[in-house]
Amino acid sequence: KGDFANGNRVLHTVQALYPFSSGNDEELNFEKGEVMDVVEKPENDPEWWKCRKADGQMGLVPKNYVTVLQESHNSASMAGPPTPDCDYIEPSSSGRFAGKQWYYGKVTRHQAEVALNQRGTEGDFLIRDSESSPNDFSISLKAQSKNKHFKVQLKDNLYCIGQRKFNSMEELVEHYKKAPIFTSEQGDKLYLVKALAAS
Repeated sequence: KGDFANGNRVLHTVQALYPFSSGNDEELNFEKGEVMDVVEKPENDPEWWKCRKADGQMGLVPKNYVTVLQESHNSASMAGPPTPDCDYIEPSSSGRFAGKQWYYGKVTRHQAEVALNQRGTEGDFLIRDSESSPNDFSISLKAQSKNKHFKVQLKDNLYCIGQRKFNSMEELVEHYKKAPIFTSEQGDKLYLVKALAAS
């Protein structure tokens, strides 16, 4: 086989739908939401794809655990990783918080995940219109193990998240820069550190 990872063209870029822990050395462990490149589809093993993770680890991945993000274009690659237009998102110039650097407007949870994974660091966040309820909002936060999404409901002109209520989204954002928006069972605290930067 030999290591020809650098020479291989990437067949697909995939994102894990579920976490997977492998049973042997040939398989890759991955977290839900992790993005990997498919470098080979072994003919003798149609249910498994050979993938390369962001950190360079290679191994086999059960293909029904992943979803293809985009077909790779075999064109000469531009400088830097190509970002498909449909998934490139930036702060919104329209909508309730137009002009705020953290407000991305009508983007999907998937687009938020992709953007946070591609260019976010832990604590980066964006706020988007909720997909399920038009008047509400979601905060998507880049966290170490996997991204978190928090629902913010607008009720009587108050922004409600969990049991807390705020007079404005700005107030809510400032509050969670100082107080944890989420505390894990292990006691890890997550804060809104800064708005995801448009690249």
